[in-house]
Amino acid sequence: MSIRWWTSFCQVLALAAVATTVAGSASAAVPESTDPIKIGWMNFTGAQVSAKIVGTVLENLGYKVEYVPITEDAQWQAMADEDLNLQAEQWLVTQRHNYEKQLAKGAIVELGANGIVGQEGWFYPKYIEAKCSGLPKWEALKNCGELFSTAETAPKGRVVDYPEEWTPDSAKWIEALGLPLQPVPAGGEGALVAEIKSAFARKEPVMVMFWQPHWALLEYDMGVVEFPTWEEACETDPKWGTNPDKTFDCGPPIPRIVKFGSPEFPKKWPVAYEVAKRFKIDNTIQQGLMKAIEVDKVDTDAAVKDWLAKNEAVWKPWVEGLN
Repeated sequence: MSIRWWTSFCQVLALAAVATTVAGSASAAVPESTDPIKIGWMNFTGAQVSAKIVGTVLENLGYKVEYVPITEDAQWQAMADEDLNLQAEQWLVTQRHNYEKQLAKGAIVELGANGIVGQEGWFYPKYIEAKCSGLPKWEALKNCGELFSTAETAPKGRVVDYPEEWTPDSAKWIEALGLPLQPVPAGGEGALVAEIKSAFARKEPVMVMFWQPHWALLEYDMGVVEFPTWEEACETDPKWGTNPDKTFDCGPPIPRIVKFGSPEFPKKWPVAYEVAKRFKIDNTIQQGLMKAIEVDKVDTDAAVKDWLAKNEAVWKPWVEGLN
């Protein structure tokens, strides 16, 4: 770690020792509490990058930080119970209703957008388009679903789906759109990437529920299935869309990617709360760090510290002006 890095953070720490919160709230020495700020540690690299960036900044301001392994479903009760204080990256797709429900009853507090612009869907190698006429349109899969079949799913095609704990909707789309496909849950992010790598190495078909930003989409030329454009009514009104008897006859929504905290977070650590509100990264930042971690095999902690040392212009506005 560079001397410049440490010097800069020591300067910020000196200021933060007498910091007061914005908006006229009461002054508080930093850290305002010696209790650890518990940050959610999701089981995919992008969210871990977000957690580690904001966590490292807070640690260098003098806060004690703990990273808590947590699932999407479990995080809501953990927040309400103060077993989790900060979630630095949450994709509001299947979890958007839970987020809105918890927000409405005061079980969480909003921290704004994370900065990432995401997309989810079924991704496939573009070389498959020569064998499945009509791709990327979803209707093409009605006639060439078997192209993606395996011994496990034949004659239906296989969709390598998100892990079950990520609560994917692939099975609902398949049923509503009448596609000859079968979702098979993957074990995690690593298993999804392994399927992509293996298919490209053998120039074979594969259909994977995936997302961007992700380093793998920089390395592999992939298309994404074009579903009917999502609207809220698609999930609530069977009459909406191509199938008058089923909901979910559409693709996934464009996700909102947000940060949020527990009710006690702004009260117990008001300066840290302001830092977390200001924290924001973009797709380029996240993809670069994901590649360093997943491809170059750099330890997450080391990758993030190196990035912070080289990108003061990005993170310094998160901590400036709090005194």
